[in-house]
Amino acid sequence: MKRILSSLYIWCAFAALLSAQPQVQMDKMRHEFGSVIWKEPAQATFLLTNRGDMPLRIENVHPDCGCTEVLWSNKEVAPGQSTELIVRLDAELLGYFEKQIYVMTNADTDPFYLTVAGNVVRERRAVKGNFPYQIGDIHLNSDNIEFDNVHTGEYPRRELQVYNAGRQSYTPELMHLPKYITAKCEPAVIRPGRTGTITLTLDSEQVPRVGVTHTTIYLSRFQGDRISRDNEVVVFTTLLPEQTFTAAQMANAPVMQLSTQHLDLGRLNGKKKAKGKIFLSNTGKSDLEISALQVYNPGLTVSIPKRVIKPGEKVTMKIEINAGEGSQYFKGRRSILLLTNDPANPKVVVDVTVGQ
Repeated sequence: MKRILSSLYIWCAFAALLSAQPQVQMDKMRHEFGSVIWKEPAQATFLLTNRGDMPLRIENVHPDCGCTEVLWSNKEVAPGQSTELIVRLDAELLGYFEKQIYVMTNADTDPFYLTVAGNVVRERRAVKGNFPYQIGDIHLNSDNIEFDNVHTGEYPRRELQVYNAGRQSYTPELMHLPKYITAKCEPAVIRPGRTGTITLTLDSEQVPRVGVTHTTIYLSRFQGDRISRDNEVVVFTTLLPEQTFTAAQMANAPVMQLSTQHLDLGRLNGKKKAKGKIFLSNTGKSDLEISALQVYNPGLTVSIPKRVIKPGEKVTMKIEINAGEGSQYFKGRRSILLLTNDPANPKVVVDVTVGQ
């Protein structure tokens, strides 16, 4: 009996070890600098949190341009703790920029990518601060909000910065808010030439489904304003499923492999569409089930021939970007979400880039 109990204890300890792993959660994947003054360096901070149950370690960080520098720590991040990645832009080159930072951790065999974007100008116009998006006399720091990696029971917050460039005091109001989002502005009335902050709070209990939920809200410019594409703000919510795996499931688990998690479609060069492929394979011991395959951007489409992939099987995922008139191609992040029953990859995001 002692021998049986000892073996059982060893097996339980081994199973717990198998299920334990670090998990990366970023407060954001993209930072919009807006207008940056030429030769005046700018800085963005990304917060990385370890949502797993083993120590997380950043193993390598590499920006794709010499104009950016990243400050980071290679010290282990304990479960539930956070660390910062600080991205510094030298602002030596005039014009629009969109730069990516490669980040490799011990949580995954594939890297993920952070993005910084903005416009380097010789002098800032009348609008103060980083407010590149204009809705009448109102300027915003962003035209999209993203609630990423949300679990049921959480109430994350996001902020929208507002600048009043008009001559009258302005009372912000968001129209068509879904029932799972509330908003509050401080101050309630923004005087001419002043800024305010709209704080949006997500009630995860009210989000209608697991995966990506996309909605559009509208910022009124004046009392009695109507909704239009000119005053829309896109909101994305990624609600993750609550998944637990037994020791037997872990030992017999599927393993998802992607040919890449960053698909570069090159430049459009005047074309309205660009297409690409990613190969997805199951190198595990049981069926790989894709419970969600969704896009964050309406200008992006994705298709896959089947949602259940047998061990040893490989399928082709087809991706297309539509930059034609009327699409929301430039609003929000251009990414694809996959939710699977692979314990090591329950959530995978594929980023898609394309140039003009």
